[in-house]
Parts: sequence; structure tokens; C-alpha cells
Amino acid sequence: MSLGIFIIMRAITKPINTSFRGLQSSDVESMCDIEKINNEHPWSSSNFVSSVADNSTLSYGLFVEQKMVGYVLSLVAVDTADLLNIGIHPNYKRLGCGKMLLDHLLVQLKKMHINDLILEVRVINHIAISFYENQGFQGISTRERYYANQDDAKIMKLLIPN
Repeated sequence: MSLGIFIIMRAITKPINTSFRGLQSSDVESMCDIEKINNEHPWSSSNFVSSVADNSTLSYGLFVEQKMVGYVLSLVAVDTADLLNIGIHPNYKRLGCGKMLLDHLLVQLKKMHINDLILEVRVINHIAISFYENQGFQGISTRERYYANQDDAKIMKLLIPN
């Protein structure tokens, strides 16, 4: 007869040391790299350059040890904002980085007294839609053939509590 010893162990996770900062034109190459890895129809470098340079756009990067692992861009207009683009490097997905970026953006928007954050997402992008729903976004409409390849977009909205 043999006796087995079972030890129940908890997974040990090391917190990720992250920082945020406003994006600059020197960050565009890193943003493009993340964008190309994540998207079948990526934004062009010129899209990122013009968004980062636009004074109406809030743009933040998420950094781990000085390396960009994610970005978010949002266009602000009066009391509402449009989420233009958000991207996380695949090595940092499912670690809460997307939520951290979105939360950072929401803090900034709240300081500006912005009431709503609106976005468009491909209706076939179920992972992104699920992420946004988990963050409190609600579907409000659909735009048919919104994207260049004629994909439909789901329009989603988040009320920002003040």
C-alpha cells in the first residue's frame, strides 16, 4: 500500500509594472507593429500620425519596462468622445491591459466632463464586443457596410458617470 501526498498550490502571479503616458509621433512605429499583429485590416502609419498630432485626440500608451504594450486613441467633441482605436500586444492580452487602458482613458474623459464614449466595432469581432460589454458598453445600433471591406459595424456606447 502506498500513501499519496497531495499538495494544493495556488498559481503565483507577478504583478505587471505598468505606466501610462501621452503618445508622441516617435511611438507610431510601435503602434503600427501592434496594430499589424492584431488586425486583418490595420490602420496605416498616416492614420496614427494624424491622430496623435490632432489636439482633439486623447492618445495614451501602456508601457511595461519602457516598452509599449498597448495604446488607446479617442477623439473628443464637446461632451462626447469616440474611441478610435485600442490595441494590446498579443503577449499582454488576457492580463487586464485592455481594461487598464480603457480605465485610464475614462479617468481622463471624466476630468473633461465627457458624458459618453462611443465606438464602432466589426459585428464579426465577437471577442472585442464581449470585452466592451464586460466594460459596460451597450449596443445601440448597426452601420451597414461601414468598413472598407463592406463589413458591418456595431455601434456601442458607454455612459461615463460624473
